[in-house]
Amino acid sequence: MKAAHYMAYIMSLVFVLGETSRRGLDYFSVNATTMVEDYLCAALLLIAAVSWSKRHQLSEKLMVGAWGYAAGGMFVPFFAHLEAYLRGVTFRADHPHAEIESVILKGFIWAICVTFFLVSLRKIYAKN
Repeated sequence: MKAAHYMAYIMSLVFVLGETSRRGLDYFSVNATTMVEDYLCAALLLIAAVSWSKRHQLSEKLMVGAWGYAAGGMFVPFFAHLEAYLRGVTFRADHPHAEIESVILKGFIWAICVTFFLVSLRKIYAKN
């Protein structure tokens, strides 16, 4: 579970810095929903990581919730972009379908989130 704890710190930075550097803060005026989603994800991961560091009694549940939210939040961006790439059609102007590097990166982030969601979930169920 230590890996999930440390990775929560790292991924909270990835979500904030990645979204901000990719789109800039001006993107809030274009599509605030996607920005808020990533920033909320970062906040949840950070809260879970800090609570784990402080050995709060709810830290394991917070970790499951944060990783679950992150995995769910990355599901559509990854699979929609993958579908656009496979179909050869750009669904959104700010997600050109030919950007295979973006599809790979989103898939990698989604896989990390799912992995640590399952690790966190397993930790809780192993106790019971």
